[in-house]
Amino acid sequence: MGTDLSALCQSMVAIPSVSHDEEKIADFVASHLAGIASLDLLRIGNNIVARSSFGRSSRVVVAGHLDTVPPDDNQVLRVENRRIYGLGSADMKAGLAVMLGLAELVESFLVDLTLVFYVCEEVASVFSGLLEIEHADPELLQSDAAVLMEPTSNRIEAGCQGTMRIRVGLAGKRAHTARPWAGVNAIHRLGDLINRIAHAELDNPIVDGLQFREAMQVVGVSGGIANNVVPDLASVTVNYRFAPNKGIDAAFQSVKSLLADLVDRDRGDDIVLEEGVLGASPNLGDPFIMKLLAATNKMPEAKLGWTDAAFFSSRGIPATNFGPGNPLLAHSRDEFVELSEIEAAFGIMKRALGS
Repeated sequence: MGTDLSALCQSMVAIPSVSHDEEKIADFVASHLAGIASLDLLRIGNNIVARSSFGRSSRVVVAGHLDTVPPDDNQVLRVENRRIYGLGSADMKAGLAVMLGLAELVESFLVDLTLVFYVCEEVASVFSGLLEIEHADPELLQSDAAVLMEPTSNRIEAGCQGTMRIRVGLAGKRAHTARPWAGVNAIHRLGDLINRIAHAELDNPIVDGLQFREAMQVVGVSGGIANNVVPDLASVTVNYRFAPNKGIDAAFQSVKSLLADLVDRDRGDDIVLEEGVLGASPNLGDPFIMKLLAATNKMPEAKLGWTDAAFFSSRGIPATNFGPGNPLLAHSRDEFVELSEIEAAFGIMKRALGS
C-alpha cells in the first residue's frame, strides 16, 4: 500500500507551527522517519536531517521548512473537494508530505538523499534552521544539487531574486506649525522620493534564458515629532528585489543612482543599506535540475522572490524551487492545496531521483 500523502499533509496542517514554535511538528516528522532503517536520523534543535548512505555517485538535498506565517483566521484544517485548506497547506506542508513519502522509498533511488526539515524560514534569515544545522555540522548539507520544496504549482521556479532593505532619511528644519515658512518639513520632502520609487523603471534582465522582473517598494514610513512641530527628520524603508545577475554593491548603487538628486548629504540626508542578500542563478544546466525539469513536463520560470535556493547557491550547490501548491495562495487567508498536486509532485520527484 502506498504512502497516504493526503493524511500526512492533513496531520501536519493540523499542527500549529508558526515560526519559533516548531517543536510539535518536528516531533511528528521525527516520529515518522524513525522507523526507516535506511536513513540516518539527526535532530538539531527542532531541525530534522535524514540521510541515506548507500555510496551512490551523487547526493541530492531535498529541503522544506516546518514553519508558517502567523494565522489569519485560517488555522483550522478542513478538507473539501480534494482540497486541503488551512494555514501552511500550500506553504509548505504539502511539500513536507512529499518529502516524507520520498523517505519511504529512499532505497530505490539512484542518488543518495538528504532530507532537511528546518525551522524559521518565514522570519529573518539570522534565525534560519539551515544556519543552525550548518553550525552543528556543515557536512550535513553538502550535496551535488538541492531542491527547495516551495509551492510552485509543480513547475521549476529557477534561482531566486536577491533582496535588500534600505533606509533613506531626509532632513528638514524644525519650526512651529503656525509658522511653517520658518522651517523645512522633512515629511513633505518624502513625497518626491516616494513618487520616484513608485514609478521607477527597473531592470527586467534575462538570466540563463529566464526573464526576471525586479521590484522596489516603500514598505515603511517614519517621521513626526508633535502635532505643532514641523518635523526635521523623516525616513522611508525600501525593499528592493533584484535579479541574480547583480551583486549587493551593484544593486545598492542602482538605488543610490535612482535617488541621487533627492538625497542631499550636505543637508543631513542619508541612504543606508541595512540588509542585503544575494539571489541565486537558475542553474538549469545542472544535471539533476535538468532531470527534474524533464520530469515536470513544464517550462521553467524565474523565481520572483527570495528563497533558500540562495543559501545553497552561495555555498556552490546548484539549487532550485519545486513543489506542490499555488504560490499565489501562500500566506493567504484562503490557503489550500489540491491533493492531485501533492500526488503529482510525488511522482515527479520519484522520476527525477531515479525510481
